[in-house]
Amino acid sequence: MQLHEIDHPGAAVFHIKGRLDAASTPELEQKVLLSLDRGITHLVMDFSELEYINSAGLRILVMSYQRLNPHGGQVMICGVRDYIAEIFDISGYNRVFAMCSDVHEALKNIDSTPAGQ
Repeated sequence: MQLHEIDHPGAAVFHIKGRLDAASTPELEQKVLLSLDRGITHLVMDFSELEYINSAGLRILVMSYQRLNPHGGQVMICGVRDYIAEIFDISGYNRVFAMCSDVHEALKNIDSTPAGQ
């Protein structure tokens, strides 16, 4: 997995390339937790180059949602490939996470939300 983080006011954007599985999730989890500890209220996960995700990767998303949702924050998933979108559809996670076509749409939604919520 290759992980690139981009800061945005009120959001942390993670561009993930490759596989998000048990071997690679510790790195992402550490970066996500650091962002949450800094007070970030929105996480944007750019999956446009994600090739594979398993339950370990989904666990990071759920953990992030559980920490952000009570405080008005959210996890936004962007650019998913069809076969990964199917995983979100089947699991019902497409109704839990904000699904966006790309990072620009996600950031636009964050910027248009009153008080960044």
